[in-house]
Amino acid sequence: MDQGSAYQSESDKWDHPTDSETSSLREKWRRLAVQQPLLFLFIAAIVGVVWDAKVVEFRIGFWIITALCSAALIALPSSRSRLRSSYGEHKLSWLLSAAAMLMFGSLAIVDHRLQDWQYESASMLSIVGQQSSPHIVEGTLRDAPVLRIHPLEQQRIARDQSPWQTQLNLRVDSYRSGKKMQAIDGNIKITVDGQCDHYLPGDRIRVYGDLYSSGPATNPGGTDRYQSDRRLKTHARMNVDRVEQITLLESGQRSQLVSRSIAMLAGRGRDTLLTTLSESNGPLAVALVIGQRDFVDNPTRDLLLVTGTAHLLSVSGMHLAIVVTLANMIAMLLRFPLSVKVVFILLVCVFYTAITGARPPVMRAALLVTVFTVAIFARRPNQPINTLSLAGLVLLFCNPENVFSMGVQLSFLAVATLLFASGRMGSSTSSIAVKNAIDTDRQFEQLAESSRSAPRRWLRQGLRVVSALTWLSLCVSVISLPLVWHQFNVVSPISVVANVVLGPFLFAALAFGIATSLAGLIHPTLAMLPSMGCGLTISLMRWIIDACAAIPLGHAWLPAPPGYWVVAFYVGIAATMVMPARWNLPRSVARTARLRGCQTKWLRYFWIGVWLFVAALMVSRPTLLPKETIEATFVDVGHGTCVIIRVENEVWLYDCGRLGNEQGSSRGIDQALWSMNVNKLDGVIISHADSDHFNALPGIARRFRVNQVVTPPGMLAEPEQALDRIRDAIAEHDIEVREFAAGELMSVGNREMQILHPPRPRIQGSDNANSLVLQLDHGGKSMILPGDLEPPGTEMLINQDRPLPGGVLMAPHHGSLRMDAEVVLQWARPANTIVSGGRLARRPEVEAMLHQFGSQVDVTSVVGAVRVRIDGDGQIEIRKWLITPW
Repeated sequence: MDQGSAYQSESDKWDHPTDSETSSLREKWRRLAVQQPLLFLFIAAIVGVVWDAKVVEFRIGFWIITALCSAALIALPSSRSRLRSSYGEHKLSWLLSAAAMLMFGSLAIVDHRLQDWQYESASMLSIVGQQSSPHIVEGTLRDAPVLRIHPLEQQRIARDQSPWQTQLNLRVDSYRSGKKMQAIDGNIKITVDGQCDHYLPGDRIRVYGDLYSSGPATNPGGTDRYQSDRRLKTHARMNVDRVEQITLLESGQRSQLVSRSIAMLAGRGRDTLLTTLSESNGPLAVALVIGQRDFVDNPTRDLLLVTGTAHLLSVSGMHLAIVVTLANMIAMLLRFPLSVKVVFILLVCVFYTAITGARPPVMRAALLVTVFTVAIFARRPNQPINTLSLAGLVLLFCNPENVFSMGVQLSFLAVATLLFASGRMGSSTSSIAVKNAIDTDRQFEQLAESSRSAPRRWLRQGLRVVSALTWLSLCVSVISLPLVWHQFNVVSPISVVANVVLGPFLFAALAFGIATSLAGLIHPTLAMLPSMGCGLTISLMRWIIDACAAIPLGHAWLPAPPGYWVVAFYVGIAATMVMPARWNLPRSVARTARLRGCQTKWLRYFWIGVWLFVAALMVSRPTLLPKETIEATFVDVGHGTCVIIRVENEVWLYDCGRLGNEQGSSRGIDQALWSMNVNKLDGVIISHADSDHFNALPGIARRFRVNQVVTPPGMLAEPEQALDRIRDAIAEHDIEVREFAAGELMSVGNREMQILHPPRPRIQGSDNANSLVLQLDHGGKSMILPGDLEPPGTEMLINQDRPLPGGVLMAPHHGSLRMDAEVVLQWARPANTIVSGGRLARRPEVEAMLHQFGSQVDVTSVVGAVRVRIDGDGQIEIRKWLITPW
């Protein structure tokens, strides 16, 4: 053969897959279909639910007929014989596989539609609205009460009230209408201010409280509580002020003895952990052992989130695996025979799943353990991915909405990644050959190791274990990164190291915690010794987590990439999983690089790098404003204030707080900022020293780079205790503080904001009277933000030059009827008035009072976040998130 023919032959091999490569790909698919058939059925069921919920809806009869026809094609021998004669055995197998996937997809759609119909047919939905109203209901408790620390704990303790809050899930069967009880059905989540965890599943109770339904997210980027409640089959919520408003009508029946006993044991275990451990370690122990994470405060949750260890707060498959390992160790010490050991492990698995609330991640792990244990007992091979798919099918058909649960998604994704990364996908001829080769090499290595000293052998063995664990942690962190980033707006490289280091401590803490709970059931004194071990271990874990969170560049809070880009990541990863182990480069690339082929794993790594680079570009800059336009977004924070001001490329906050936010949460504000692709703030303006105007600043300072804080004169020097957290946050993050007074100008972008109030020095009066009042003029219109201005500050304001008419005014003091807002309206003459308020601001009298001078009134608690844009010509555009979202 001449040189040209040889080159042409080599080029053809580069451009087209060879017969061996094509057969290898077909063999890979065939082997996967034979060994993991449930994987394809699970994927089909997921696609069916997503199609029905997000794409297009056909009548349920269509899907029932489709499922029946597919089942007939698979089950009838006559149809299979005709297809075999027409298409052959090979194509018949593919056709039957496609029919099975179509059948399961159709069944998933039918199940989803039926459960939707069951939820929507509940008569509870006909009497409940988003505005709360008093009701009396009767029903049966579905599960055990959940006790947690009240969000207003300090205020309630000061008023000699209970620092606890209890949540109950009630299956309602009647409600008071007039003077009679009428039949009704539905599920209610009840929140009671006080401790009433003595009720048990099956108890029939009567409750008096304020009933309402959860609505959609009221801010851009916010969490849709309606969809969350729908996923949990909750039709309404009820707030109860006192435990006396709940009356026991009838105790549970004997048929519910098991569930009631489990609830009692869980309650006693929780109380033992809280009483025997310190105030800081007790809540973590309860979350770790029993899965009740409501005791953990927001700062601790943030630390766990930024270090990638948030799974410690939610009992999951890892916890169950540790429990099963402990059960296996006990069975070995007691020398149980195999049959007794299997039963013992399964009983422990079922008991722990029940006592922790049978959440989907634990259910998934319980199914895996059950199948794996039974396979060992029956001496049958076990396919991990097949078993994982079976668990997924069970959870999906129990509740199709689990497909959209972030916890379920992360749980299955982590397990699947561990199986792929550890090479436990199943067995095949090639993998068995590779395993035999590895075993041979390992025997030679062991022979060489035997000549080394014991400490050196232990060191090398330890390094190998740490290396393997680090690799698995890296794989799980990278694969779950897009989902975590999209949901929680955090990227945490330090999680790779943190999870490896915390692994042994998690094992020990869970073992000591379980021992503490069990010992407390016998006698509290017996729980003291294991509680010391549990407390010490959790203290070490907290120290490690604090150290990891403090590492520079260990984590970053960032706006999230769009959903379609997250989907693209997993589609690309899945594509590399089904490709041949090696693939050929195009001719042009091959001639330049002189490469014959490339391993698919390098393509996978390349795709991960490209995805991260593009995602970083997507979130690196705030969304653009139209030219010559200023924007103010009034975030719905309930009774409080937060206005996001955008001018040119600068982003500012005017106030950032809400009533009842003792823990300093800033989640709603954060989500609104991230929805605009904002990751830094040019400044935060605090109008005055009321906590509902500044208490979210510590949370904001942790998640965003804040260049400066602006206050009225002398505000931070006031001896108010609530300001301590603000002063600490400013010092911790080294934020510049500036004070502005009346008559001064503050530069924002290419504009200047005028300070109208207060004067320097402060006037005699309350903090409200000394509120910092801003005026921003643009295009012949004014925007005025007066804080909680009240007399005598009001009189000083209206004696100044009147602003341009037809602008925008934020109602003083959240639209309060007692603050004489009419004089401010007469002075400002706005075309639009925005009320940043909660339940009280929804009263009709508020809108009537503000509307009497012709102003259009919008209340954030009614219409959601309000976005105001003023262009260079003075045209005002107002959009309301619940009516005209952007």
